[in-house]
Parts: sequence; C-alpha cells; structure tokens
Amino acid sequence: MLNRLKDMQHERSENIICPPFCFVTGDGKPFYSWVFNGNKVLETCFFSLISINEKNNCVLLELLVPCFKKFHLSQKGLYRSNSCVLVDISLFCGISEVELPVFDYFILEHIEKYPVFCWFSTSSCSLELWRNGTRNMNTATVVLHHQDEQDSPISINIQTKKSLHTLCVKKGESRAITVNDVNSIMKNDSIHKVRALLELQLNLIQREKINFRI
Repeated sequence: MLNRLKDMQHERSENIICPPFCFVTGDGKPFYSWVFNGNKVLETCFFSLISINEKNNCVLLELLVPCFKKFHLSQKGLYRSNSCVLVDISLFCGISEVELPVFDYFILEHIEKYPVFCWFSTSSCSLELWRNGTRNMNTATVVLHHQDEQDSPISINIQTKKSLHTLCVKKGESRAITVNDVNSIMKNDSIHKVRALLELQLNLIQREKINFRI
C-alpha cells in the first residue's frame, strides 16, 4: 500500500492532484472523515494524497466532497476542499482507487418559473407586449393564440439576446416556440383589429458557484 501511495505522489504536480481513492479498514468498510464548510458538515470517504511521512508511517490527505449525493448534477464527480486529515496507514488494510473526475467547484442552477398571460388586439402601430426586467439568463416558451372571428393573421416578434424570431398565426391557430434569453416581445402592424392571446412560460435561471475550498 505504501508503494502505491508513493506512485500517487509522483503523479501529483502544482495543477494536478493525485488520483482519488478510499482507505479500507480492517472490517472491510471505507474510512470516513468530515469536511467543515461554514455551518455545514459533510461526510466523505474520498481522499487525495498530499504528502507521505514514512518515518511516522502516516499520510496527509485532502478530503474530496462527493456532493453529487446531495445535489442533482449533470456532471458527477468529486470536489476539492481545504480540509485535510493526517492518518496512520497502519490502521488500514487496503486502498481502493475510484474513477471519478475531480473539480475545484461546481455551478448550481436555480430555476424560477413565471407564467405570463397577455390578451391584446392589433393596431396600426407596433407595440411592446412584454420585456424582460432582469439580467438573469432564461428560457421561454412563447405561445400565440388567434382569438378572433376575423380571418386575418396576426404575428409577433420575439427578440432574444442573439436573434429575432417571428411567430404568425391564422384564424383558429395556435403556435409555439421555445427560445433562450428572450429580451422582449412586440406585436406587428395589422390592417384589421384582431384579438389574440400571448402565453409565456418564463424560466429564470440563477447560477450559484459552490466552492468547498473557502
């Protein structure tokens, strides 16, 4: 086991940590320690080697947080911390390496959903129907419903951060489009006064950087 730990130490550099692993105790169970992050205490059995003290038969380990157990993340892995532990390797009977990527931090997304309904009628000039009042990233599903007996089409312009989309419906129709980072929605000119409904499902995305190395 000591030889394998030495091999791991040779793999370590300033920007690359040692491969993650678990220590196995005499009863065949993994050894656990704790990461203290603010008022939170997180249990982990995953470590990365920092240094070896052969004279005292002990190693200094960095604790890695398996936070995918707590958060629903698309990118699963282990996350570094500033927590370290000094252990006597004579207390363990084995070492088990794990094939999981190690990251410095992760981005946690919070999504807030806002349904918007706007009944309107066309006129001889363009008019703003809705504007995003936040700087948060968003996704939005826009549905335009024709709600008039007149056989006259109606259209709206959806301005996003990168492009402009036009949605047009005829009598009896409803059409939808899903876009990212919508900024505003405008109705277009029409010869006839036509009634319609704009339905908007807005998902505001807030991102939080989670870092266990603070």
